[in-house]
Amino acid sequence: MITPPLPPDALARFPGLERFGRTATRLHPRPGPVTAAESHVGGPLRWPADEPWPTCDAPHMVHEEVPLPAELVARMRAAERGRTQPHVLAEGEVELHREIARLVGPGFAGWGSRDGGPVVGHRYVPRPHPTPNPMVALAQLRARDVPDLPRPGGADLLQVLWCPFEHSEGPWGPTVQLRWRRESDLTDLLGQPPRGEVGNDGYVPEPCRLHPEQVVEYPYPEELPEDLRTLVDETDEACGYDDGSYVDTFMAPGWKVGGYADWSLTDLRPTPCPRCAGPTTLTLVVDSSERGTGRWRPTPTDGEPDDDPYEPTGVVVGRHGALRIFVCLSCPEIPFLLDQQ
Repeated sequence: MITPPLPPDALARFPGLERFGRTATRLHPRPGPVTAAESHVGGPLRWPADEPWPTCDAPHMVHEEVPLPAELVARMRAAERGRTQPHVLAEGEVELHREIARLVGPGFAGWGSRDGGPVVGHRYVPRPHPTPNPMVALAQLRARDVPDLPRPGGADLLQVLWCPFEHSEGPWGPTVQLRWRRESDLTDLLGQPPRGEVGNDGYVPEPCRLHPEQVVEYPYPEELPEDLRTLVDETDEACGYDDGSYVDTFMAPGWKVGGYADWSLTDLRPTPCPRCAGPTTLTLVVDSSERGTGRWRPTPTDGEPDDDPYEPTGVVVGRHGALRIFVCLSCPEIPFLLDQQ
């Protein structure tokens, strides 16, 4: 896959931006058969036969419905009809919402009906797995295929696994484990890994071949010096934040290794190491979608698929967002931090 180059005048609009360029490897996953010898998404791992397969024993979140009294529902409907503006709560609605939340209990997530059925309150509550749940193989990345993959302690292989349930520890979503290895150490391999329960089909990836491509991208505006950040804001406002906006032009969408994190949803947040509180490195972005703007739509090379899939991996994170994994390369245990956008 080949990403089209930057527009000729893109960097000229932001004097000094070029010095902040950083490489990232776009993975370009595309559905196809994979083996344990390859870099891939959703395929078998080169897993040592004498190493236990990771499991998850953290409580997962379960959706429950709580019946609501008809009298309370009638009061809420009457309050809604009293609104003078569609999205402005009428007098008394806030307290009624609180009353419903108190009735539903911890984990309250709203109320409503489905297909004309009874009106219920929704909540998510933690429940333990009956037994530790085997994790799902998410991705395997080889340094020889992915030039921006870190190599802590000389590792040249990263394996990513997660539990396909919603959890409330850290960002809402799957629990994650990383394994850093040297391929030369892997000889006697596990055959078929154990299979566990699945709570969210969006956390079970389709097997995808990778077509890694190294590109250069630039920081999210809030990470730039003040003069450049001001210029970006002025330029985006002038162009109306269309497809020519700064983020759409300078930050790669989709699955990638390295580069910069896009903070469009929450604004810039710190990502300190959970052990030493030092800096972390963006190592992997697991994205729900591959398709960006015209700037980032790749051109296939010979032998590569010529489609432009929207969700090739079948993975859906959060509300169709992305999970970012930040790794500390200073601590020997290689701790990591998760952030979801």
